[in-house]
Amino acid sequence: MNETTDPIVRVSFEIQPFARRFVGCADREVAFVRVEDEMTARAGFGECAPLAGLHGESLSDAMSDLEDFLDGTREISALAPSSAFAVSCALATSEGFGGRAVPAARVAAFFAGTADELDDNEIARLAGASVIKLKIGRAAVTDERRLLEHALASFPSARFRLDGNRALSLDDCVSLLRGLDVARFEYLEEPLVDPSQLSTLANSTGIAIALDESVVDRSPGARALRAQLARDGVVSAWVLRMSAIGALDDVYAMAADAAEHQADVVLSTAYESSYTLRLAVHVAAAIPNARRAHGLGTAHLLVTDSCAPALVRDGKLAGDPLPIPLAEAWE
Repeated sequence: MNETTDPIVRVSFEIQPFARRFVGCADREVAFVRVEDEMTARAGFGECAPLAGLHGESLSDAMSDLEDFLDGTREISALAPSSAFAVSCALATSEGFGGRAVPAARVAAFFAGTADELDDNEIARLAGASVIKLKIGRAAVTDERRLLEHALASFPSARFRLDGNRALSLDDCVSLLRGLDVARFEYLEEPLVDPSQLSTLANSTGIAIALDESVVDRSPGARALRAQLARDGVVSAWVLRMSAIGALDDVYAMAADAAEHQADVVLSTAYESSYTLRLAVHVAAAIPNARRAHGLGTAHLLVTDSCAPALVRDGKLAGDPLPIPLAEAWE
């Protein structure tokens, strides 16, 4: 990559072939924005990586946002979430955020395949993980039951998070979990088509709920649901997909809102590069209720990356000072 004085660089990171099905693309197209602090001339960087199905904006839309912000024609509050996140990260790091080491963050291991794909290589990769996230709601209940039974047997010391992306009916979800040891499951990450049934699901299974899609929903109905679930005492965590929320200040505000609802925070990304994974460790260190393992174990899904891969060691991601992403691209 050639050096450039442009404040925005668009780049493509190749996705590992096995991961393309659930990431949704063969190449992760992103843009990095660079800003300088006027007082210190320190450069800061942010990654803008909207993902189809999660973000409403395209990368081209988000890059237009970045250009408008840099030109001074739009405020950060008027930007789409992924571009607001990138700009806020660039501004914060230009002011020194991420410049010093912070404690390592606990990270959940991630497996998105089927029972047949949970082979010896994957079992070896996940061995020793204390928390493993599995995807459900994409196959027949009988097939997914086989996945759960295989995973429970393969990792007897691990606890599991099941992410259903609002794909399951209440009856199917209860049927999937019936007879399994509920103590092995940390939470169910919003698996129901109808989220108003989440309290019923928790009471039927004995497993706590984590909110994901309902967190980024700003509608009055979603706010009322979050409040009701808190009163019911069934929610243990809010999953905060940072770039779907917006600027870092919005992430911190939502984390405080989670605390008021008696919920922990689990930070998550959208298959962004290792720069954002590393930055998320610093964000976690600034959030008092970010006590659980976070969803930051996705660096292994990328063939190419923006910096040294953010690989999880012994269940943790180091809180080293942030590197310069695409270091060879900037003057």
